[in-house]
Parts: sequence; C-alpha cells; structure tokens
Amino acid sequence: MDLPASAPPDVSSQHKAREITFGPFRLQPERQLLLRGTEEVRLGSRALEILIALTERPGELLTKDELLTRVWPRIVVEEGNLRSQIAALRKALNDGRENARYIISVPGRGYRFVAPVTQSGATVAPTIEVASVAVERMLQLPKPVTRVIGRAGVVAELSRRLQRRRLITIVGPGGIGKTTVALSLADGIADLYPDGVVFIDLAPVSSSIMLSSVVASALGLAVVADDPISELITFLRDRRLLLIFDSCEHVLGTAAALAEAILRGTSETRVLATSREPLRAEGESVLTLDPLETPPETAVLTAHQAMAFPAVELFIERALSSAESFEVTDETIPIVSNICRKLDGMALAIELAASRVHTFGLHELATQLDDRFRLLMQGRGTALPRHRTLTAALDWSYQYLDATEQAVLRRLAIFVGGFTLEAAQAVAIGHNDMASDVVRALADLVAKSLISVKSNERTPIYRLLDTTRAYAMEKLVVSGDFAAAARSHAEHYRVVLVRAGGDAETMELRDWLSTYARQIDNVRGALDWAFSAEGDPMLGVALTEAALPLWMHLSLMNECRSRVAQSLSVLTSRAARNPRLELQFQHALGAVLLNIEASGPEIETALNEALRIAEDLNDTDYKLRVLWCQWCLAHNCGAFREALALADRFCEVSKESRDPVDPLTGERMRGFTIHFLGDQRTARRKIEYMLDNYVAPVHRAHIIRFQFDQKITARNFLVSILWLQGYASQALAMNATNVEEAQAFDHTMTLCNSLAKGACLLSLLASDLHGAQQYIDLLLKRSARDGLPIWHAWGKCFQGILLVKQGNITEGLDLLKVTLAGLPENRFSLRHTWVFAEYADGLRIAGRIDEGLDVIEKALGMCRRDEEYWCIPEVLRIKGELLQAKGGPTEERAAEELFLESLDWARRQEAQSWELRTALSLCRRYHRAGLQRQARALLSPIYGRFIEGFETFDLRQAKALIEELEVGDAG
Repeated sequence: MDLPASAPPDVSSQHKAREITFGPFRLQPERQLLLRGTEEVRLGSRALEILIALTERPGELLTKDELLTRVWPRIVVEEGNLRSQIAALRKALNDGRENARYIISVPGRGYRFVAPVTQSGATVAPTIEVASVAVERMLQLPKPVTRVIGRAGVVAELSRRLQRRRLITIVGPGGIGKTTVALSLADGIADLYPDGVVFIDLAPVSSSIMLSSVVASALGLAVVADDPISELITFLRDRRLLLIFDSCEHVLGTAAALAEAILRGTSETRVLATSREPLRAEGESVLTLDPLETPPETAVLTAHQAMAFPAVELFIERALSSAESFEVTDETIPIVSNICRKLDGMALAIELAASRVHTFGLHELATQLDDRFRLLMQGRGTALPRHRTLTAALDWSYQYLDATEQAVLRRLAIFVGGFTLEAAQAVAIGHNDMASDVVRALADLVAKSLISVKSNERTPIYRLLDTTRAYAMEKLVVSGDFAAAARSHAEHYRVVLVRAGGDAETMELRDWLSTYARQIDNVRGALDWAFSAEGDPMLGVALTEAALPLWMHLSLMNECRSRVAQSLSVLTSRAARNPRLELQFQHALGAVLLNIEASGPEIETALNEALRIAEDLNDTDYKLRVLWCQWCLAHNCGAFREALALADRFCEVSKESRDPVDPLTGERMRGFTIHFLGDQRTARRKIEYMLDNYVAPVHRAHIIRFQFDQKITARNFLVSILWLQGYASQALAMNATNVEEAQAFDHTMTLCNSLAKGACLLSLLASDLHGAQQYIDLLLKRSARDGLPIWHAWGKCFQGILLVKQGNITEGLDLLKVTLAGLPENRFSLRHTWVFAEYADGLRIAGRIDEGLDVIEKALGMCRRDEEYWCIPEVLRIKGELLQAKGGPTEERAAEELFLESLDWARRQEAQSWELRTALSLCRRYHRAGLQRQARALLSPIYGRFIEGFETFDLRQAKALIEELEVGDAG
C-alpha cells in the first residue's frame, strides 16, 4: 500500500530545493512534496514518483515499461497497478476539469505530460527578481492550454530564419494553426529577447484605427502625438524585442507599412506576423504553413504507426481530453485517419471534431462529418473568437473579400477536387463578369489561402480545401446561384470528356491519363447533378456517353454500370429513340457486367439487343465489340463449342474492318477456345501467330473496344500452354514479363486478367508457391480496391488452393468451400473445373475421401459436358489418387485404369506436364507393388523428353523417384 507523503517543510526558506511548476501546482521532487498554492496535495509515493518522472520530461512519451521499472524497481507488477496510480494522480490534479489537461495516455504505448512546465534549481534572491521580470513579460503571450503537435520542424525553421531575417510572415488558411505556431515559437525563443516578446491580436482592429497606436498601447506607451510612429520607433530603437502581429489579413497595407517603418528605424527589433496572405512588405520572408500530415489513403497502418502522423496524434490527444474512455485500436485507426483526411489536416477542424467523440462516438462522428459545419459549430470557449468554430474562422476570411471574390469563391465550390483555370473560367464567369475579373479574383483567393494551387504540373491545378468548399457551398445555395453553377460545371466536363475521347487516338498513354484521370471526381459530381430531380437528364446521358472511355481506362466497372443503366432508362422512356446511343449503352452494359457478374440473363439481354442494333445499322466496329463480349460470355458459361463458333464469326466480320489488329484478335480468340477444348498445338500456333504479327496501337482504343490489352491477354494463355507442353522455364519467364508489363500498363482490368488467367494459375500449376503468393496478393488487393467481385472471388479460389499446398489444409479447404459456393458453375466456368479438381485433391490430403470423390465426380462431369478437355488428364489422375486412398482391390484396379486413361488424354493433347504428373502417380503405385522395372520403364522416357524446367517441383520429384527405382533395380 502507498503511504502518504511526509508533512511539508518550511516553504518560506530563502534556499529552495529544485521545483517544477505547472498550472497552479508546485512539485518539489527531493522533498516528495506537491503543493497547490500553499496547500499540500496528498498523494501516495507511487503516484508521486510517476508525476516526477512525467514532469522531468514534459511533452515526451514515457512508455509503460519505463514507468513500471522506475516506480516498482526489481518488482514485477501488473500493468493494472500503473493504470490505477495514473487514475489517482489525475484525480488529485483535477485533470480534465477546469479546462486543465496534464496527462494523456497514448494507446498501447504509455503516457505523456502535456501541460507547460517551468523548472528551477537552488536560487538566491537577486536571481529570483530577474526571473520574475522575464516571467512577467512572458505573460504578454496567451498561455497555451494544450500541447502543440506536429509543428516542431516549422518552429525550428522559423527560429533559424529569425536569426537572419527581421520580418517573417506565417501564411495559411484559417484554422491551420498559424497563431499556435507563432506562440510556440515565441515561447521557445523568449530568452533570446531580453526586452520581451509582445503578442498583438489585430483581429479587433479596424482599418480606421491607427495601427501604430495599438502597438504602442500594447507596449505600455502613453502616446499623445498625432502620429505615434516616431515615438514608437524611439522607444524600440535599441531594444531587442520580438513583436507578433497576429491576423493581419484585413489590415495588410497598414501592417506592412508599420512593419517596414519599425524595421527601418530600429536595429534589433523583429516582427513575426500571421496572415492569410503575405504582407508584401520590403524584406519580408514568407513561410506557408502546410496542413498537418495525414496517413495516405492507401496505407494500411497499425495504431502505433498511424500515431507518427501529426494529424492523427492531434485527433487522438484531443479526443482523450474530451473522453477518457476513448481508445484507438488497429481496427479503428483507419476511421481516425479518414476523419483527418476529410478535414484536410486542418488543426482547428481536427480539434473540433475530436471534441465531439464523447457525444457521437467514433463511427457516428465519421458519418456525421459530411455535414462538417453543423457538426463543428460549437468550439473551444478558451480560444480567440475567430478560432472557436470552423464557421467563425471562415466567416473572418469571407467578410473581407470583395463582391467578385465572394461570387467566384461560391461558384468554385461546385468543383469536387482539383480544377484548371479553364474550368474555373467556364464555371465562375457570371452574367456581368469578364474573364479577366475571374482570373484576378482566383489569383487573390490563392493569395488569401482560400484556394490552393499545385504549380509543379504542366497545367496548374487549383483546389478548395474540403472544409472551405463545404462553407462556400452553403453560401452558393443561399445565393440562389447553385443551379446555374451546376449546369455550367456539367456542360464544361462534357466538353472535356469529348476532347478526351479524341485525344485517346493520338496522345501517349501516360500523358492521356495525367490529363484526364484526375477529372473523374468532377465528372461524378456533374452526373450526380444531371440525374438529380433538379438536373438535366439528357445532359447526364451526353456526359455518360462521353465518359465511357474514361471509365474503361480506369476500370471503374460498377460506376459505369450504374450510369449506363440510368442513361438507358432515360433514353427508352422518350418517344423519340436514338438507336446509336442505345447501341453504345447496351454494349457498355453487357461489357461491364461481364466483369461484375460474369454471366446471367441481364448480360445476355443487353448483348443480344446491342447486336441487333449493330446489324440494323451495319456497324462493323460494334458488331465486333458485341461478338467479343458474347464470346467471353460463352467461355464464362462453359459453352466452348458455342464460343468457337462466335470466334469464327468474329473472324468473318473482321474482314470488313479497317483495323489490321481485328483479324489477329479473332485468331487469338480461336486459339483460346481451342486450348480449352484440348488441342494445345493448334492453340499455341494461333496465339503465336497473333503475337508475331501484332502491332500495338498508339492509343488504347482497344481497351474501350475489347476491355483488355490484347498482347498481354494473348500471353496469359500462352504461358499455360507452354507449361502444359513441358516448357516450364519459358512459361515462368514469359509470365514474369507479362505481369510486369500489365502493371506498367496501369489498367486494372488488364492486370486482373493477367493475374487470374495467367500468373496465379501458372504459379500453382508449377508449384511456385512464393510467386503464387505474390500474384494472389496483388490480385486480391487490386480487385478489392476497384470493386471487381468476380476477379476477387478468383483470387480467393487461388488463395485457398495455395493454403492447401502450404500445409494450411483446413483453412484452405474452408476458403475454397465458401468461395465456390458463391461461384456456381454457370456463372464463371473458366478454369472452374480445375479449381474443383484442386479442391478434391485437398480433401484427399485431409483424409475426407468420400467428400473428395463427390467433388471430383462433379469436375469430371463438367469436363465431359462442356468438352473442357485441357485439364481432363489431371481430373482423372486426382480421381485415381482418391480411389487409391479409399483402399480395396476394386478401388486399386479402378485407380490404375484412371491413370492409364489420363496418360492417354495427355499424350493425345501433347500435354507433357500432365503426362509426367500422372506417370508419377502410376509409378508410385507400381513401386509399392514391387514393380520397379515397370515403373522405371514408364517414367524414365517421359522425363527424358524434357529439355528445361528441371528446377520445378514435378521434375525434381521425377528425378528423385527414378534414382530410387535405379537403386531398387541394383539391389
């Protein structure tokens, strides 16, 4: 049990021990004494030792282990003891009450003392008097009630600049933390200014008041002259003093003139200003204050890692101040990170949001943030008036804009994300405005920190912070100008998208994407308005038509589906039909559904209607597009003979096309289907013919027409064919190159297609488990990011198979069972049979033989029903393995017959890798039966036909078995 501290000593002694002062408290560590004023605060010795440890290192994080070691040396205690002592200490300090905050907990790490601390040692009376003067001067600075977070680097940079420059202005939007940084700097360097640091809040100063009088008054000068500047300069002439002019934006000219006069007339005085735009004074050094850094949107971080980002650290510390029970875990840290990003890393907005955690809870707070201003109306009572709420901070800026600047700011709120000068002019020019007025207003809004600009690109990109945009949007709605701004915005982006479609024919891919991919957020905003009750649905249809290339290039399948469906609804409800538009949209609907649902009546209906219209219009291009989709659909349904007929028809129609790549695409389609039907030699010849004669288009129109890059897609299947024919090394090398090119191509659909139909499959066939893990992880990540459920389901199938091969049999089988249940065979049969066969083999390994036999019988039935013969040797082999595992003479004989049938299929298909794998199964059977010579006679010739791939698993197994059989023969 902790004992109470001893009675306080005589505090009136001239010689005082070391003392740590914070808030109303004085801590004397050597005397184990804590005083509030002159009264002792009774604490147990453990709690007191914790307080001493924390106050000796203010602002630093002390880990739980550090505190436990210090307070309970050589004793092992539970962490709960530390928590209980911290709770007692907080209670004694009234922590969290009376607007005081002393100790915060950092989840999972430790504790930090956050109140300002003054430390003194043994002193004599004269030194105490000097110290008293310094303390009194420091009282001219507003005292911070919370710790400054994330600004140490900026404060250090300002400190360095003040050694060389005498006038520095901290510039940034309202609520970003300019005043906080200025005060933090002043507190840290006050000792360098023996004549004091004086903070002057200019917010209450109107332009009609003489600013020099305000400064003189702050310095305690009784000025009687008409112009006090000369008396002010006389007072300051030889003094080393720092003046802080806070909030200069509404008195820029006057503040600049006064600062220049002071600096010209003095030698040691320095001026630090804060403003939403530069003073533009002579000798001014401008430091633009950036928002607090937030975690990248794509980052997957633990709570500990996320705390390295100042915006997150600020949110968590302020949330703990308002709700001590608040905890952040690895599971909830993404919500905190997203809140900080939504608030643009703006310190004021983050503090206000964090203070609402106790009211709403974290999840509801994140939801409510879409209505930022109603949520953040109530602010900190201790803050300066213009900093108390987000609205007050922005009202302060808005009221000092001229009428044109206010109108332009309101209209620019219609933009979602970045916009160009061209876009700003298209939207912001009103009835009585000139283009030059908008350009001038935009430049002034940038200067006033209400709009940010990135000038490091070929075309400068402007942006309103989300908080500013929300504020300006409310002003736009109230002004009655919203509908006109929304229409101008939608019409502008229709023009931009039409231009993008034309540029796709001539621009380099990288340039095209850098120019148009960033438009997507504004396109979405324009479509939202166009299809709303107050919008223009036909303008929405025109926007959708123009946006089709952009959605295809960015693989935004779900988004495209939704907008196309809206457009078709509008078109088909009108008396005057537009067959060409309906053709485009029916084809687009069918194409995107192939990648979302794989098959189904909605896809068939859309594609049949599209083909009907294309034939009525005799449109060769769209006939080819639709036939390609129907060929994909037939593959997805396992209808390989129908798919071959569609590929033949595509080849016939392609003769009418002026694009030389179209007949080659038809040959590739034939090769794919023939591969599934089991003729690997013909399939390889057709695909290699396509690749040998293929000339890639300069643009990516084939992405819009056929969804994938055609060269990469052709190699997806060639790598499997090469492996089947026994060329494993060539297959693996081509596969690695293909994935690299797919990643560099930067098109999600092409990449997912390359991974699912090529890389993941080949790696598992070749038992390259390390490569398989990399490719499967990439497939799962990209398909999840871009909302492609079919491709994601395939990633999970591959992951289940990999887990079984890695020895995590139960987990792998469970994943396969669940995933296959969601992928019925009539929805996406491509490679489906092989997955069932692998699932059955996993069940065999797990000893679940009867279940495995049920599954393999299903797979064999699919092979024969659909003529999917490419993998039938493997399906027969696995069934044979299952029967062997079941045991019994009948099963043994049946297994051998299946192995022999498998060998026959593999030889007819020239599928040498399947032949080797089945030979291994059969030879092991012979070996167990003592038939070593028969086993060796079967396996050795097959192994001898291989000329590469000896490092792969099956060939290593074959070599080892042959050597074992040779030893047996010798014996």
